[in-house]
Order: sequence, then C-alpha cells, then structure tokens
Amino acid sequence: MDVNRALSQQAMPPSVKNHRPLASSAQSFLTHLNLPHHPTHSGIDIEELSFVGPGVFELPRGNSKNSHSSTPHSNASFHEPPPPIGPISLLELHDDSYVELARTACTMTAPTLAMMELWLRLFALLVGPLCVVCLVTREIARLGGDHASGGDRSVRRADAIMIMAILAVASSAVLFTDSLYVYEYGRSFGCCLFVASSVLATRLAREFQQAADGSVRCDKNHKRRMKQRANCFSALVWGLLFTTMIVFLRSDGGHMINLALEKVPTISILSGVASTATTAMKRHDNNPLTVISDPGIDLPTIEPGFYHSSNPLIQSIAKHWPESSRSYNVSNGATPYLVNGDQRTGIPFLVNKVEEQEYVRVYVQNPFDKEYLALDIAFPFQITREKGKEWTKTIYKIHDPLYITSINQFILSYMDSTVDLTKNMSKTLYLVVDPRAAPSLGMMDTTMIGWNVFHGARTGDVDIAARAVKRGLVEMAREMGVRTPILAGVGYSMGAIILSNYVARSGSHCALDSAIAISGGLDMRQQLNFKRSMRLWQPMLTFGLREDILLGKYARHYKHRLTKEQFRSMLRVTSISHLDVEAIVNYNSFDDLVHYYSEMSAMGDRDPEFQLFDDKNEGTCNTDKDGFWGRIANVSIPFVVLQALDDPLVGWRTIGTANAQGLAESGSGNIILLLTKAGGHVGWPVGTNPKKEGWKWMNDAARDFVLAVAAANQDLCMKKRSKENIVDR
Repeated sequence: MDVNRALSQQAMPPSVKNHRPLASSAQSFLTHLNLPHHPTHSGIDIEELSFVGPGVFELPRGNSKNSHSSTPHSNASFHEPPPPIGPISLLELHDDSYVELARTACTMTAPTLAMMELWLRLFALLVGPLCVVCLVTREIARLGGDHASGGDRSVRRADAIMIMAILAVASSAVLFTDSLYVYEYGRSFGCCLFVASSVLATRLAREFQQAADGSVRCDKNHKRRMKQRANCFSALVWGLLFTTMIVFLRSDGGHMINLALEKVPTISILSGVASTATTAMKRHDNNPLTVISDPGIDLPTIEPGFYHSSNPLIQSIAKHWPESSRSYNVSNGATPYLVNGDQRTGIPFLVNKVEEQEYVRVYVQNPFDKEYLALDIAFPFQITREKGKEWTKTIYKIHDPLYITSINQFILSYMDSTVDLTKNMSKTLYLVVDPRAAPSLGMMDTTMIGWNVFHGARTGDVDIAARAVKRGLVEMAREMGVRTPILAGVGYSMGAIILSNYVARSGSHCALDSAIAISGGLDMRQQLNFKRSMRLWQPMLTFGLREDILLGKYARHYKHRLTKEQFRSMLRVTSISHLDVEAIVNYNSFDDLVHYYSEMSAMGDRDPEFQLFDDKNEGTCNTDKDGFWGRIANVSIPFVVLQALDDPLVGWRTIGTANAQGLAESGSGNIILLLTKAGGHVGWPVGTNPKKEGWKWMNDAARDFVLAVAAANQDLCMKKRSKENIVDR
C-alpha cells in the first residue's frame, strides 16, 4: 500500500478549511510552526519522550498475565497491512447471522431505558412535590364530600390519577435515595415526601380496589377492566415501595442487610456457600466490574475548596486568579433552578448552541508509529492589528471531551466564547485541538496507516504535538523580540485524563507551561464501582462511540484483532467501562481493566484509596512516606484539577485521595485543586438563561488561570531583576 498517496488523497473536513485570509501574526505563526498542510513528512526532527519509556506507553509492554492467550492474533498482527477504514454493514459485522444481529439489537434498549430513568431523575424535584400536592388536593376535596368532582367514575380521569400517584412515589423515591439529591438536600426532605406519597398512593390503591369490587351498575367486561387496572396499580405501588426500601437499606453498600441475614442460621449457611462461590469466581474472573461491590449511596467526603501549596509561584497564581472565576455558587451567578449534577450536566448540552469555527489544519508525525497527527488551529480572523500588538501571551492547547452531543460543537463553543472574551483585551487566542487523544472526534477524520487506534494511556501524541507548537512559538518570539508565549494545555473529560497523565509522567520534561484538567480524573480505577454512571449516563455515551468510531471507522481493525466472542461482546456493551474491557483492553493487550486504568491515570501507580479493593487504607494519607504520591509528585508546571463533586459521569473519588491538601503539597507543590460542590460534568451553567451564557464560568476559569500564570511569571521576573539590581549595587 502506498501510504503517502493514501494520506495525501484524504479529504479535509469542511470545518477545518479557512475561507478568509489570515492576519499577519497568524500567518507568521504558521510559517514558524513549519508544519505541512498535508500528511507528509515535514523534515523536522521530533524529540521522542524516551525518558518515560518508548512512545510513552504507546502500547502495553510485557504483559504479566495471559492476555495474549485470549486473543487470536499476537502483537505480530500489528505488522500486517491494516484493513481499510470506513463503515461496515450490520450484517457483515455479525458474520451474516440474523440471529446474532437480533441479539445485538436487543441490547440497544439499554440507552432508551437509561434515558427514561435519567429524565425522571432530572425532573424529580419538580414532578414529585407537584404530584403530591395534586393528590393531597384531591383527598381534601373527597373529605369535603365532593365525591363527584373526584372523577373516579371517569376511566380516563382514574387513569390520570393512577399515573400521577406512580410519578409521585417514583419521584419521591429518587429524592430519598439518589446520591446527588441527598448530597444537595439531605435525607429529610426526600423521606418526608416519600412517606406522604406512599400513604396517598396506598390509600388510592385501596380506594380503586373497593370501587372495582363495589361496582354493580357496570357490565362484566367493564368491571373486569376496572379490577385489572386496580390490581396493576396496586402491584406497581407496592413494587415501588419495596424496591425503594431495598435501595435505602443498601445505601451503605449492603453491609447492614448482610449483618442482619447472618443472624438467621439457615440464611447464614447459604450466605457462607455464596461467599465461597464468589471468592472462587473472583480468582478466575479478571473483569473487576463483576467482582467489585457497589458502595451504595456515594456521598463525597472531600470538602469543596481551593487547595494549593505554599509554593511562591502557585501562591502568586492564586493571588492573580479572580475569585469570581474559581467560585461557583448561586451568589456568583450559578443557575439557581438547576439543582443537581444531572441537570447541570444535561441541560447545558441540550440548550447551548454555537456557530461553526474555522480552522487551519497542519500535521505532525509521531516517530513511534509513523502516524500523522492533525492539529486544527483556530485564529480570531476578526482581529486585524499589526503583529506586534496582535501577539498573545497565552496559547491554549485543547484536548477534546468525551460527551453525549456533538463534540465538535462543544469544543467550538469553548473557542468562540474565549475568543469573544479575549477580543476585548486586545489579545489573540490560538486554540489547538489534539489528534489521537481525541477519540470522540474519530481521530479528527485523519487516515491511519497502522493499527494503533485510540487508547487512553497513550500520551506520546500529546508530547509530540506540544513540542511542535512550542518550537513554533519560540521561533516566532525570537524573531519578534518578545518573550515566548505561554503554551497552556486545557483538557476536558477524557482529554483531561490524558492531559493529567502526560503532565505527571513527563515531569520536568513537560512541553507545556501550564495545564488545567476539567472534569477528568487522576485515578480512574475509582470508576470501577461507580455504578450510577454506568447505569444512567454511560449507555448513551457508549452507543454514540460504538456507532461513530468503533463501527463507523475502525470496525475492521477490531474484528481482525479480537476473537469472535470478544468482538460480539464489544457490539453489545452498555457502558464505557465494559467497552474499555471488550475493546481497549483486549485490542491493545492490556492485562485487564485495572492495568489499563492504572496506566491511564496520573495517580495510577499508587495503592488506591477509599477501600476500592477492600484494603485497609480508607482515606489515610501518610505524606511523609517516601514516594507515597507516585508520579503525580513529578508535576513541574502549574497544574489545576477542576472538578465538581456532583459530577454524574466521573465520580468524585477519581480525585484519587481524601487528602486534597496533601495532594496539593505533593512534590514541588505545583498542583492546584479547585473542587466545587456543584457544577456537574463539563457543565457549570450560569445565569437565569444558561443558553445565553453557554459555558462561560468554565471558560473563564481556564482563561483566568492561564492569565494568572502569565502575571505570576512576570512578578517573579521582576522580583528576580530587583534582586539582581540590588546585588549589582
């Protein structure tokens, strides 16, 4: 296969074609960047990050387990010519088997069910009290003797009342047992509402039963239908009550129920047998998702706040960082009627819209696997000043998020809003989107020449792209006679995870000057028991990823590399975590999911906290122990971890430790933790109309942090010059 010809013939997506002439400084920057506009070798020697291993963990090395034995093709298959990239028919995916295709189609109901449950949870706070008020009003009317107005004789009205009662019980049960609502309001509010709705619903069920039994004017068929409705309604009510109580009793992870059952002799014997069987299963099952228990209701034990060390640079950054862009609450503009993490996550992505951004695309090559990485750069075309005044102090390098709606729109919204905000400051903002660190973009629609599709532990692409941009900045600043601009990394969701891992692994060799990880995670092993995310949010994410990326582009790669059973399991997964097992782990020959998440995480080389594997290290931190913090202590640049504790996708435990201040002071003290009580996942909506403001708070936080870094660096330089002048005198 002629690789260069295949690469040169690929079409550039319309969104990355610039239709207007560039400003002089933009053109100068591209000239000094010296990267080709087509995927051909530029002649620039790119330094490989060899100090942390070949290719920065581009592919797993030396497996300690038998992961190869479960895979039909060894790593030698990566030396074969790769299959073509593109969509494949559903029937071909299932080896022309209609039966297997039907089985896969049945699993597609999971995203639908998850969406229905999620909508209930989104509006439970509105639906629950409203339905209870309506039922109470009806009861008052009946007690006053207004039986006719009760509407029980009308079948349609009776059905509406039944539905209202079911919604009242279901919504109040959510308010009583859901971790996000309990985190916001505590147990008392939900408990009172649940008791009230339960009493009203059971009274209503008994009333309908009596009405059906006492109906003598109706014919037999109508009476039978009334009886069936009443029985169905009673079963639903009691089923909801029983399920809610079980969920409530299991809020501690089931420990109280297990202790109670152990006191019953017969059940205790059966429990012992089940425990033995479970232990045997854990020894043979290498999928932690099936053996790690659910922690129950998962309330954060970390206090929200702004954690930083006494490092002079970090203290100066904190001083220059406006409090308004690092404090998220109603008094600071947070949307008051969005009351939990689900709403603060979902609503902005439903209502926010942005215009399409124009890009200039250039390419850089990864020397490890010779893949060409597409870098899309957005210039503010509306600024036409001379290059001396147009040049910026900061350049953002953005890693895309993994999210539900159009990922392009989300990244573009960040670009548009930050350009608008910085335009008034007479500064130009360049935004660079990274390639294979962006799985949800489908590797930027670039053509691959090998087998190395996405996995989250790859940090080599980040380094290659960052060093290429940094080189261009240095050359241009030298020509202009100005200080080299700050190159700042901004990562969202999956991009934040990869960015954090890169900053930790690269240490003092990091090519960035500062970085901020938004809604990512420092220890993704803590996602292994985040069952709520797997049940509610991940099915929708999984559906989109599987259709657009795994099947729409690289299905033939996975089909060739995986066994038939593994490939079909990949087609039927319903969560990101299970997709990581069936696709990422098996395809790339990681030992298991724990191995993959450990390599992907900035704090993955530490013993996990919060008793993840039933260890006795619950939230205890001994920072005096040498090497306790692992590679996260190697961070050498100002690095911010921005995370909301009500994040419904990436759990609060992924912060990695209960000792937030200890983490901030680890190593040289370059880590800043900005933990907000509210905000959701890549959300933080503001204003009474979130659509108007977009993602303003999150954008302001990233912008103001980088500007604070620039101001802090300037302060340190001035202090240094003052000391030198004093010494000279």
